[in-house]
Amino acid sequence: MKRTMVHILLAGKEADYFAAFSQQLGKDQRLKVVEVDSAEQSRQIIRDASIDVVVLAEELRDINGLQFVKEIVADNPFINCALVSPLYPQEFHEQTEGLGLFMQLPAHPGAGAAKEMLAFLEKLQQLDKQ
Repeated sequence: MKRTMVHILLAGKEADYFAAFSQQLGKDQRLKVVEVDSAEQSRQIIRDASIDVVVLAEELRDINGLQFVKEIVADNPFINCALVSPLYPQEFHEQTEGLGLFMQLPAHPGAGAAKEMLAFLEKLQQLDKQ
């Protein structure tokens, strides 16, 4: 049975880091967005809630995003993860190869990046239907 709501966790050290990104996601009634600033909070939410997508900034209050995504993927291989990174795509691929990230987001992702991510998530959902 397909869930009607997609739960997205945004994690970044700065309180307003994902402001425009989150605002754009909030316009979609199919999404429930939760924002936190640390890996500690993220772990608890992932453990206690049904999180479908985790979007990590380069830095969280207590760990860097790349280190934390490695932990998430090891513990929860079916959660879709995206990571903010200023690296060139080839460098990003080399650093994250094998982690199963579905997307690299630009530094300070805004409304455009949110729309792009939603389009990609819709494609992933279509793949699940078949």
